[in-house]
Amino acid sequence: MYVCIHAPDAGALARSFSPWVEMVDESTAVFSATERQLAHIQATIPATIPMAVASTIEAAILAARNFPGQTLLAPGEEAHALGTLSIDCLPPDPEIFRTLDLWGVRSLSDLAKLPEDGLAGRLGSRGLWLQKLARGALDRPLRPAAIKTVYEESAEFDHPIELREPLLFIIGRFLLDLTAKLRAQSLAAGVLALTLDKQERRLSLPFPTRDVKFLLKLTGHSLEREPPMEAVNLVKLRIEPVEPRRVQHGLFTLAAPEPEKLELTLGKIRSLVGVENVLYPQLQDTHRPGCGENDAPRFGFRYFHPPLEARVEPSKGAPKQLWTRLVQGQIVNCAGPWRSSGDWWRPLGALDNKGSWNRDEFDLLLSDGALYRLVRDSAARRWFLEGTYD
Repeated sequence: MYVCIHAPDAGALARSFSPWVEMVDESTAVFSATERQLAHIQATIPATIPMAVASTIEAAILAARNFPGQTLLAPGEEAHALGTLSIDCLPPDPEIFRTLDLWGVRSLSDLAKLPEDGLAGRLGSRGLWLQKLARGALDRPLRPAAIKTVYEESAEFDHPIELREPLLFIIGRFLLDLTAKLRAQSLAAGVLALTLDKQERRLSLPFPTRDVKFLLKLTGHSLEREPPMEAVNLVKLRIEPVEPRRVQHGLFTLAAPEPEKLELTLGKIRSLVGVENVLYPQLQDTHRPGCGENDAPRFGFRYFHPPLEARVEPSKGAPKQLWTRLVQGQIVNCAGPWRSSGDWWRPLGALDNKGSWNRDEFDLLLSDGALYRLVRDSAARRWFLEGTYD
């Protein structure tokens, strides 16, 4: 038997009797019940709440939505009990309803009495489906909402844990159990949420995975980078599941480095130098020197960060003597200038707080045999040494 409750809190009421509940809409819930449960359900639910019991789901839904109080439809009596309802109680179908109105069909009993062959010939399969609804004979399985699985493990200790190794041992046990559940449901970990007492840290994984060793090492790097402020009394680990990663390698494509090893290496670097000091290279939409590959020199070039401010003594329009705080000497040979400018449409601060640029570049050979790049900033009217050639 199926029980249908039609009320604003129908979902909560239905779940108090069964975990398998189909929510037809926000105020209509259906679940199955045995004959032994029916007496308890009828005694528990107030008589003012519309509820119906029937041998088919659709008959119970029609009765609960259209009859007040509690209604019991005995098996085989559904058509007789529902026959008094108006044809408008069925799911709307304007074209078929207009045809039924022309035929003088006003109630469900009128529709149930029509011959099936003639109805199918004139209204098709949709008409037969509506007739089965009117008779309460449309049978279908229950479609309960899937119960959301929570992938979470926790442990509370009698004695606080101060060292990282026993803490990782507990977390490793959690990961073994949780990844086994993920594997059973063809899912993978997308985010790890680790709670130490009341402090939660979220580890967003670069790719979905169920690799316990990788997850444990990644968690260890996080604890090494940001150790707990005090001894830990409560550990809670929650995994947010995602679809697993599916990779298809080409036959003639060279194997790329394993992303697990790359992420672990980045985790070690973050632990050593700090998260704020680990950056990823980004290609900027500009031809500014030093921002892309267009200005890559033929020789190996080492940039000075920041560039060295220079004082230059020119002779006949070309630099002849150079002084900086690290480099000074006679200029033996000079090539240039090569003039470049750009980003004139960008206001100051739109690109690395530099705005546009306009400069002249020189390649210098000093008396010590070293090659340098000297730059004259036309806008700032100053010289600086940008780097040296290997």
